[in-house]
Amino acid sequence: MKRIISIGLAGMLICGAVTAQSIKIANTFGGDADNTGGSDLFTFENQKNEEEEGYSNEFKNTTRVSNRLQLDASGNQFDGRMRLEFAAGRYNGKESTVRLRGYGRYKPVNAFQVIAGNDFSTKAAVDAGYLVASDDSPKFARILQSGFGALSNLNFGDEKRIFVKFGAGLRFDDDSFLDINKLGFDAGLSFGMKELFSFGATFQNITGNNISAGVFVGLNSIENLTLNAGYIYNNTDTDYITKKAKNSVSFTAGYKFTDLGLFAGFDVICGLGNEYLENGETKKYQKNDTDLIPFLTKLNVTYKVSENITVGAKAKVSMMIGDDSSAKTEVYPNLTYKLLDKFGTVTTGIRMTFDKNGIAKFAVPINWKCTLAEIKK
Repeated sequence: MKRIISIGLAGMLICGAVTAQSIKIANTFGGDADNTGGSDLFTFENQKNEEEEGYSNEFKNTTRVSNRLQLDASGNQFDGRMRLEFAAGRYNGKESTVRLRGYGRYKPVNAFQVIAGNDFSTKAAVDAGYLVASDDSPKFARILQSGFGALSNLNFGDEKRIFVKFGAGLRFDDDSFLDINKLGFDAGLSFGMKELFSFGATFQNITGNNISAGVFVGLNSIENLTLNAGYIYNNTDTDYITKKAKNSVSFTAGYKFTDLGLFAGFDVICGLGNEYLENGETKKYQKNDTDLIPFLTKLNVTYKVSENITVGAKAKVSMMIGDDSSAKTEVYPNLTYKLLDKFGTVTTGIRMTFDKNGIAKFAVPINWKCTLAEIKK
């Protein structure tokens, strides 16, 4: 089914590109573990001792070369994205991977749109579900993720300050759409008042035995300040929590010091207890009769040194509360340099991961983003 969606998506995008008023082709070489579809270029993993617990301080190197070519097209009634991702080098037992992802969206009127594809990115996300330090909307905060769906966007009131967004659709997992457990029905809504507050809710896999839901609220009444909080039932997005949790909460805060060129933000996601769901059955995390609770927090700080140079630092701590030995800390100081003319930006740094035995691995990400062509009619 994914192949059918990809072929249909390609046809939609080609047809839309012919009449598009704006076309942009961008390329991203390399990446880092914080970028969708990317990976660290060089990784050095510490080898474990064979005779005793701990590391031997002998680092094994792996190289992962990745590239992402992306086409964006938009017009009065259509916009779409086609993203070709390629990665080579042994990674998780695989030598290379190639993925075709994207979406096509048709808007017959401003208040209504239909969308199809195998990755909607954050085009159908709840506003208050945004995580500041991650600079992303996780899966549990998205009204629609992939497949087919419809969305409605409404604005009304004085200066159209009140907004309402809701939608629903079918999401296809694996390669089957005849199995009810692989056919996900997603729905959600987001509403609020600009420069004051926002509220949202998501419902995913409603027809299956792996249903999940989230409720989110955000405060945006203070300029440059972002405050969002949420509750997630059946959180399975392990990019944003150490292990899946039956009940969890999220909190994010960030502030832009525009005069100083400084930004700081952090995310916290924690389980409410030690329970998780597996095929609809409630199970528990325990170790030595101690309840374990999934926990993850991220910190992101950036400072614009000059027009061309931005320095930053990211940190991530993931653990199972109740088991101190499970804690892992990742530190990533980085630098972004803006190249001359239209050659884009290059980001690099050193990512270090620590656990109870010391440094587990370190990596050198290299990420070059540039625009190959941009046409506006």
